[in-house]
Amino acid sequence: MKFILRMISALVGRWMDRVLDSLKTEAAAVYVAGVRKARQAFLVLLGLALVLLLALSGFVLIHVALFAWLPWGLPAKALALLVLGVIYLGSGLTVVLGLSSDQAWMRFAKVDRILANLPPGR
Repeated sequence: MKFILRMISALVGRWMDRVLDSLKTEAAAVYVAGVRKARQAFLVLLGLALVLLLALSGFVLIHVALFAWLPWGLPAKALALLVLGVIYLGSGLTVVLGLSSDQAWMRFAKVDRILANLPPGR
């Protein structure tokens, strides 16, 4: 009788392991899809932020007005404005591209830990 109970227990245990592995795989797939959706929402919000940046273009106009009053020659003023514009644009794009990359989102969402907990061969 004990032998039969051990066999039933072993069979049920294997079945439960398969069910749990399957559930883990499905949960990981849903989680990764959720991260993808969150990234898409982030990109939409980023577009709205770009509209805000257009509204804040007055900041740039302040620089233009200040440089118009400086006693430098026109080529020196134009070069200074060009350098400032490149610095602002480059730093902004660097931050935006870094925050919106797939790697950053996967690292932020800790997808590697979830994938490490999946059973091998899936």
